[in-house]
Amino acid sequence: MATKLENLPLEVAHFNNFKQFIPNFERMCKDTIELLAEVGLLQVSTGFEYAIATVGKYTVISTDAADISDGSDAKLSSVRTSGRGKSYSAPVTNIYNKTGALRVHVYERKQDKFYYFVIPNKAYIHIPRSSNIEIPFELNGTPRKVPARPVIQNWWKYEVESFELLCA
Repeated sequence: MATKLENLPLEVAHFNNFKQFIPNFERMCKDTIELLAEVGLLQVSTGFEYAIATVGKYTVISTDAADISDGSDAKLSSVRTSGRGKSYSAPVTNIYNKTGALRVHVYERKQDKFYYFVIPNKAYIHIPRSSNIEIPFELNGTPRKVPARPVIQNWWKYEVESFELLCA
């Protein structure tokens, strides 16, 4: 599936945050890699899977149920505005058939920050096929770690401090 041109800067931001963890990245031509990323010719989500596998000492398996050999799935998400400008959150989509933890890499563009989550299967298994996880942020880009109203699940309790912990 091709990346929409409007989403390329988000894909490049994600890629630039984890690219140093891709196997043999130090041996790659940096100019070529940057150009391929900027024009959308890299499969950023696949690079993300390989970066997780390298740091966590796993294997990429890329099945419908999981991306990583420990049964987890790799997810990239960028925070976006919805609800006619009243809501700002990071959607984690296509979770219905996943059987393990979700390793989620979130990019918040207003403050240009990354957040990392490891969400266990038991925390999202109840979500119906037609729904997603929505990790909430304030409209100014700061994390909304304390829910504004009662929620079934506070996704922020699954935040980890670094990319390395995301992969552990």
